[in-house]
Amino acid sequence: MKAVIMAGGKGTRLRPLTCAIPKPMVPLLGKPVMAYGIELLMRHGIRDIAVTLQHLPDAIRNHFEDGAAYGVHLHYFEEETPLGTAGSVKNAEAFLDETFVVVSGDALTDFDLEPAIRFHRERGAVATIVLTHVENPLEYGVVITDADGRIRRFLEKPGWGEVFSDKVNTGIYILEPRIFSFYEKNREFDFSKDLFPLLMARGEPLYGYVAEGYWSDIGNLAQYRQAQFDLLDGKVNVTLPGREIAPGVRAEAGAVIEDGATVVGPAFLGRDVRVQRGAVIDGYTVIGSGSILKAGASVKRSILWDRVVVEGGAELRGTTLCSRVHVGKRAALFEGSAVGERAEIGEKATVQAGVKVWPAKRVETGAAVQTSVIWGDCAGRRLFGHYGVCGLANVTITPDVAGRIAQSLGSTLPVGAIVAVSDDGTPFARVIKQAVAAGLHGSGIHTLDLGAVATPAARFAARTLDVSAGVHVRHETAKEQEWIRLLFFDGQGVPYDRGRERKIENAYAQEDFRRVLPAEIGTGREAPGQTAAYVAALVAAVDAAILRQRRFRVCLQYDARLHATVQALTTGLGVEVVSLSPSEPRDTVARVTAASGCDLGAVLVPTGEALVLIREDGRVVEPPQQEALQVISHLAARVGQKIALPVTAPSPLDDLAQRLKGQVVRTQANPGALMRACPDLPFQPLFDAFYTLARLLEFLAVRNVSLAALCGLLPDVEILRVDVDCQWTEKGKVMRRLIEETKGERVELLDGVKVYHEDGWTLVLPDAEEPVVHIVAEASNPARADERIRAYAAKIHRFQER
Repeated sequence: MKAVIMAGGKGTRLRPLTCAIPKPMVPLLGKPVMAYGIELLMRHGIRDIAVTLQHLPDAIRNHFEDGAAYGVHLHYFEEETPLGTAGSVKNAEAFLDETFVVVSGDALTDFDLEPAIRFHRERGAVATIVLTHVENPLEYGVVITDADGRIRRFLEKPGWGEVFSDKVNTGIYILEPRIFSFYEKNREFDFSKDLFPLLMARGEPLYGYVAEGYWSDIGNLAQYRQAQFDLLDGKVNVTLPGREIAPGVRAEAGAVIEDGATVVGPAFLGRDVRVQRGAVIDGYTVIGSGSILKAGASVKRSILWDRVVVEGGAELRGTTLCSRVHVGKRAALFEGSAVGERAEIGEKATVQAGVKVWPAKRVETGAAVQTSVIWGDCAGRRLFGHYGVCGLANVTITPDVAGRIAQSLGSTLPVGAIVAVSDDGTPFARVIKQAVAAGLHGSGIHTLDLGAVATPAARFAARTLDVSAGVHVRHETAKEQEWIRLLFFDGQGVPYDRGRERKIENAYAQEDFRRVLPAEIGTGREAPGQTAAYVAALVAAVDAAILRQRRFRVCLQYDARLHATVQALTTGLGVEVVSLSPSEPRDTVARVTAASGCDLGAVLVPTGEALVLIREDGRVVEPPQQEALQVISHLAARVGQKIALPVTAPSPLDDLAQRLKGQVVRTQANPGALMRACPDLPFQPLFDAFYTLARLLEFLAVRNVSLAALCGLLPDVEILRVDVDCQWTEKGKVMRRLIEETKGERVELLDGVKVYHEDGWTLVLPDAEEPVVHIVAEASNPARADERIRAYAAKIHRFQER
C-alpha cells in the first residue's frame, strides 16, 4: 500500500515559530512533527510515500532526503502555486495507482490505521475519512454518519449554531485512485470544501470511520505546547527520543545536569543540553539540543528549541522559544508568549503573557513588552461573536486593541478605500471610534466620520454613502458590566459574513498588518447630518400624510442618545410623544400608556435596534406577538415583500406571510444572517426600532384598528426560552448526542438542532459567545412548552455527565 504526506502547510497560526520553517518541520521533543507521521506509516508497513510540498520545500527535502534514514522511500511532488489539498495530491496521480492513505505532515497521531483500511475495503468506499471526537469543533470539518458509517452531512469550519457533532475530519483519508476522475489537474481543489461535497452530491460511497487514539492538528501555539506535554505524559503511543534518566525525565546523548541543578519531570533534554548548578527545570519542559541553562535560571512548562541560552536569574513560565534565542539575566517570559529564532530578550526585560516576538528582534534591557514586537497573537477563542466584536470596556476592548482590529480590517481592503466610522454618542465609544479611525489610516484607508448616530442610521449611511465598509462602535451595559461592541458593515450596510470575519481574524491573529508609505496614509473627514438623512428616508418610506392626519399619541421610553432620532421621526410623522426617563421601570411605562390615553407605548433599547411594544390598555406585547406585528406591518406595505425570520420565530408566521402575499426567508438566529438574507432592504425590519414603530403606526392608521384589537387577531402560540450551562469543550459532544438520539424524527439543522413535534418544535442552539446552550420550545400551550424545555435541559445535563 502507498501513502501521501501533505507537507505544504505554512502554519501561519504558529508564527513566529513558522517564520523560517514550514509547519511539518516544527519540532516535538526535538523531532520534526512530520517524522512522527512517517513512523506511523512505517509501523503499518507502508514504505512507499509521496510527499506534497509547496511552502519552503527545501527545508523538508534537505532534512528527510530520500527517507532511507527512516526506513521508507520518499517521492516528492512540489506545487508551483497552491493547488489545495486535493489538487496537490493529484500531482502524484501517476504514483498512486492503488488504494492509498493520505495523512497530514503537520499533525500528531497514533491512530491504528489497519481497522480504518479494513473498514474502507469492506464497504467498497471510494473515500473514507478518518474521524475523531474533539472538544471544540469550530476549526474542523464536522461530520454526521449513519449507523453503517456512511456520511450524511459534512460542514467545514462551522459556527456554533451549525455545530451538529463533535466528530471531526482529522485530515487522514483512505482513497481509491478513482477519486482523480472527479477533478482536473493543475486546478485548485480541496478535499473538504470541494471533493467530499461533490462525492456526496453524486451519491458516491463516502464513509467516515471513528478512530481511537490520540490526534492533534497542532493548529496554534497552545495546541503545540499541549502536544509536547501529552508526549511527556505518555498519552501518545509513539517512540520517544532519548532515554529515561530519572522519573519522568528523558535525555538524549550528551545532556549534562550539573550537581546542584534541579530537574523535575516530566521533562525532556535534547542532545548536549547543559543545565548548570543552581538552575531549575520544573515540570512539563522541553529543552532542545545544545541549549544552556545557566546558574539561577528557572524554567517551567516551557518549550525551548535548539541552542537557546538562558542567563542566570531568568524566569520562563509557559513560553516557547525558537532556536538560538538569548534570554538575558533576570528577564521574565510568561504564559503563551513566543519568541522567534535568533531574537534577544534583554536583561531584566519582561515579555507578558500572549506576546510574540518575531525572529531576530531585540527586546531592550528592562523593557516591559505588553504587545507583540512586529506581529502578535490573537488569544482565546475567535475574535467575532454572534454580532460583531464584543468585549469588556477598557479591559478586553481597549484603544490599542481597537486600533489593531481596525488595522486588520484595513489590511483586507484596497489602499485608498473609504470606511464610514460612527459611535453611539457615549464618551468611551467615541474614544474607541477614534482608535479605529487611526488604525484604518495607518493601513492606507480613508474614513468618513458619521458622528454619533443610532445603529440603524449607521447601517443606512453605509448604504447611501460611497464607502467600502462601515464600523459602528457602541457602549452597552449587561450583567452589571460595561461592554464595547464593534459592528462591521459592507458598503450596503449589511453585516460582514463569516468569510470576511475570518479574513479580519487571520490578520489580527498574525498581526500581519499592511504598512503603507507616509504618502499613502489615510485621511479622515466628517459626514454630518446622517440622522436627519436616515429619518427623512424613513418618513418618505411610509404614508406620512395619513399618519399626520391620524395624530397618534405614543408613550416612549428611550435613552438620551436616541433623542435626536426620536424627535425627528415623531415630528416628521406628526406623532405626539409622552416621554419617560429610561430609569423608570417598565410597569410605569405600561401604566402611563393606559392612563394618558396613548394609542400605544414602546420601550426603545439604547442601540435603536429593538423595542418592546405596549398596548393601549397597558399590556405588554409578548415576543411571539411582536414578531407577528413586525411581519404584518412590513409585508402589508407592499405585495411581494420579503422578510427574514430566525429559526426561533413562531411557525404560524409563515402562513401569515403567505396570506399577505409576502415571503419569509428562514435563517440562523443571529443578526448578521438575518440581515444578509434580505440585503436589498434599506431598513431591516427586525433590527430597526424606528422602522418597526413607523410601519406599525402606518398599518394601524390605514386599517383604522387599535393595537389591542390587532393583537387579538394574531395566531396564538406559546414559545418558551431557557439557557442551560454547557462548557465550551462539551458543546460539540452535546450536539452529536442530541442528533444520535433524534434519528428517525423530523430534524432541521439550519441553526442548531431543531426537532419538530406534532404541535410545534424544540430548538437546541449553542451560544457563540458564552458557555451556554439555548433551548427554545414552541407548543400549543404553556404546559407542553415547559415540558419540552425541561426534557431537553435534562438531556443536555445528561450528555455532559458522560
